[in-house]
Parts: sequence; C-alpha cells; structure tokens
Amino acid sequence: MAGVRFPGLTHPGVIGTAPSNELLRIWNDRERQLEESGVESLTLCEVVHQRPLACLPTTKGCLLGNIEEGTPEWERIANEAARTIPGRENGGNCDIKNLSRGSKIYLPVFVEGANLSTGDMHFSQGDGEISFCGAIEMSGFLELKCEIIRNGMQEYLTPMGPTPLHVNPIFEIGPVEPRFSEWLVFEGISVDESGKQHYLDATVAYKRAVLNAIDYLFKFGYSKEQVYLLLSCCPCEGRLSGIVDSPNAVATLAIPTAIFDQDIRPKNRKVPVGPRVVRKPDVLKSTYDGKLPITKNPSSSS
Repeated sequence: MAGVRFPGLTHPGVIGTAPSNELLRIWNDRERQLEESGVESLTLCEVVHQRPLACLPTTKGCLLGNIEEGTPEWERIANEAARTIPGRENGGNCDIKNLSRGSKIYLPVFVEGANLSTGDMHFSQGDGEISFCGAIEMSGFLELKCEIIRNGMQEYLTPMGPTPLHVNPIFEIGPVEPRFSEWLVFEGISVDESGKQHYLDATVAYKRAVLNAIDYLFKFGYSKEQVYLLLSCCPCEGRLSGIVDSPNAVATLAIPTAIFDQDIRPKNRKVPVGPRVVRKPDVLKSTYDGKLPITKNPSSSS
C-alpha cells in the first residue's frame, strides 16, 4: 500500500497443546449446542454473526497425518476431532500478535506428552485480524525452548467453568514489539450500522470502531478495501475500553500515525479530496527476483 510503512512483528497464529478426551467432548458438546440452538433471526449486515455459528467435526477436508483415509479408524477420528478454527482452553488458533520473538507462553497440559503444536506463521498482524485472513502470512520455522511446571495447572490456573479443564493460557510479551508514541484512536459502541441497540456487545463495538477507522482513512485518498486490509496487518491495537456501563460496551482501535507518509490527524482546514498519498519512488518497487536463497529448517530431517 503506497505511502504506508511499518515494521513486521512475526509470530505464530497457532500454538497449543492437545485436549484430553474429556475436554474434546466438552468442546464438541458446547459448540454443537450453539450451532443447533443458536439465533437464526440475525443477519450479517446487522451484526457479525456468520453461518455456521461453529465448525463442528466433519470428514470434509480432514487431515489426520499418517492415518489412512477411508479406514474405520480414520472415520471415527474425523467425526470427533475438533476443527482448529477457534482458540480454546488449550491455546490453539488465537492469533495473538504479541507472541513474537522472546515471548513466553504458559500452556495447560491435558495429556501425557502435551503434544505441543504450532504453525500459521504471520509476518505482521493487527489486533483482531479483522478481515479473517488479512494478516501477512508467511512460511517459516520456530525455535522453541520448552519447560514443564509440575502441577502448574493446579497451582496457577483457576478454572472459570464447571470442571478443572476450564482454564486458559498465560503469556509474556517479548521485547521486539514495535513502539509508537502517537496514535489516532477510533471508538465504537454496541450500536450496529442499522441503528439497532445491543446489550454490552463488545464484538459489535469493535466492529463499529473498525468501520469508523475505515471511513475516516478513506477521506485521505485510500480505498476502503486498502484500509480494511491495512488494519488487518499493521501494528494497530484493539482494546475493550469499557464493559461495565450498560447498554454500551466501548471498544477502541488505535492506529500509529507514524506508519503514514502523510499527516492523518484532523485539522482546521478541509480534509484532502482524492488521492493525496505521498508516493516515494521505491514504495512500490520490489527487489525480489525470485532467485533468493531458501533458508533451510534446521530441525528438518530432509
């Protein structure tokens, strides 16, 4: 995107441990109940509900490693294995941009050996990854150091649910997060774009903050599609700023002003009309000719 520059914050979108059979049953039961009894009257243009409401186990597109497809074992596992779309108690697909180099994550362990897995590498992402796949995805490998805290779940994690399995990970932010001193912050409340009032709905509030930011930056010469993608990959920060004053939750989206080649702050004079982005000669120039050396994964056997 011309006229915009920001540093990457590489991180894995997925990192987690394997669930126990009991935890897997809890996931499937509660998500099936949501899918079967969830609201049917809401439409996508009013709020951000989508269909299906949950991705239940299915054999379609199921990848089960070395288990031979079509066998009774493959069918059994495929029909109960959780889809890895959402983050859950085990970590998983949380898409937390701050899990970068030097960070630490404390994951609960539910099975012998933990079965830690990770992937979905991102070069950069904004809080929320608002366009679903709008982060800058990349290939790569991770170097991890793992330690076990014996009885750590019992000592440090308080279950927020009916069983000891209803816990969530903890993490420490690494030292490489880009630091900005000036931000333009957009606010949203629990009122959707049709004017309908929702009760303390932080998702609607965050959506409104994002739409406010998109419409605002559109006035400075960017297309709305460009801004939509930009907010998915630049180091913007999303916050739940208020969740106690009914009926409106307040969400905010903070955008660092330094990533733009023009001043995007409101001023007394009129907003520039049409594309006024300052274009530097090298902004759109790529130096990659397709012949750069490939970095080999040092942990690979081949």
